[in-house]
Amino acid sequence: MYYDGDESDTETFLIATRQEGIDHDKLEVYSPNSPLGGALLNAKVGDTREYNVPSGKTVKVTLVSAEPYHS
Repeated sequence: MYYDGDESDTETFLIATRQEGIDHDKLEVYSPNSPLGGALLNAKVGDTREYNVPSGKTVKVTLVSAEPYHS
């Protein structure tokens, strides 16, 4: 995923509940109920979504790739 159209500003993370992601120390874990997690639920590669951060700013994110998590 990258932010606001800047393909050099990428992040890799896991969308999971706290319980599912609790043992994962190599990836940032976002809840599906968080603004970012919720924005990317059901997104397809290439989709750009928007979400609001606590400051009220709207952030655009584009999904680069997605794969099932295998522990």
